[in-house]
Amino acid sequence: MSVTPPAGDFYLPEIPRAPVVLLSGGVGLTPMVSILETIVEEHPNLEAHFVHGALNSTTHAMDQHVRKLANAHGNIRISSFYSDPGSEDAAGLSHDFDGYITPEWLRENTPIHEAEFYLCGPKPFLRALVPALVREGVSSERVHYEFFGPSDELLAA
Repeated sequence: MSVTPPAGDFYLPEIPRAPVVLLSGGVGLTPMVSILETIVEEHPNLEAHFVHGALNSTTHAMDQHVRKLANAHGNIRISSFYSDPGSEDAAGLSHDFDGYITPEWLRENTPIHEAEFYLCGPKPFLRALVPALVREGVSSERVHYEFFGPSDELLAA
């Protein structure tokens, strides 16, 4: 069996030089939690935003762990969105916002023009947000993404 090093750019640099925004949808949060753990362990002064979209509380994994990491670090902001809140879900209690992560919300709540963006999630999530970030003026060099399934270009028209 052959093993090769990572071929993409979906990793946190050894010395991050800009704020970091981690955007995930569904199970795409798994690598984001790993990056968040690295930020907590190795970059105590790094500004970070962890923004996650889930269907509802029945599918929202690792929320308590993520919030514990944020509390330990002190410079991490957590925001969660539920696209289909369950009967026991309430914005402000089980999650932060109803609906989807939008470019408008990112513009108003993250350092959109300075940050490095890391995205992971299903194709519809990435197809919506990757081009939207570029339209918002985020350089494509600052948008790093990973998704499940065959590779294709998300910025293609």
